[in-house]
Amino acid sequence: MMNRKSKALGLALFAAFALSAMTASGAWASGERFHSATEHTILDVTQDGTEGSSTGRQILATTLFELSCTGAEANVTLTQKTLGEITVSPNFTKCNKLEGEDKHEGLAPHALMKSCDYLYTSERSGTHAPVHIQCSIVGDHIHFTITFLGAELLCMTIPPQTPTGGGVSYHNVGSPPNRTVTLEETITGIEYTEKGACGSAVANDGTYTGNLLVQGTNTANEEVDTWWE
Repeated sequence: MMNRKSKALGLALFAAFALSAMTASGAWASGERFHSATEHTILDVTQDGTEGSSTGRQILATTLFELSCTGAEANVTLTQKTLGEITVSPNFTKCNKLEGEDKHEGLAPHALMKSCDYLYTSERSGTHAPVHIQCSIVGDHIHFTITFLGAELLCMTIPPQTPTGGGVSYHNVGSPPNRTVTLEETITGIEYTEKGACGSAVANDGTYTGNLLVQGTNTANEEVDTWWE
């Protein structure tokens, strides 16, 4: 009787240890996540890199034109310490005049996000983490307009999508408890549609590159440890 009880207890302990190992393995296998030291953290997203350098610009390149901006900013409020994705709706500033075909040369561009934003996922697929373009209102696209003779003309739109190549590389900067995160974007295969005076073609060869800095603060504007792993 004692041997049977000992065997049963041994099997139960083995099962418990096995379950514990599976749970730990599952947590590890779930991939990288975004982290902050507090549940209510405000993420300040700004342009990273030296202005005028290749890393100090947000660049959208298409066959229609190349749009380069040296300013980007956004604010994101977190409601938990650990999460697998972050939604960002950036405001682009200090953008150059269009470079490309003669008929667009020198025109001033404007990016209008409408109800759209970028969904940054934390877990890598290969060397990059995927980025998704999403819009909360059905039918909305990201709009790019040009100013011509004082009028705003629609030039190009980008629909909700998951670009077919590249993505984001994340890097932690600093050490606990004062870490920040940089986002190195190299996104390819972006679909877009030329509009109005800019044409009518549909293509999926757009690319987007640029670096962003993400810093965490609290409501008192005190720095909050923020990292990715």
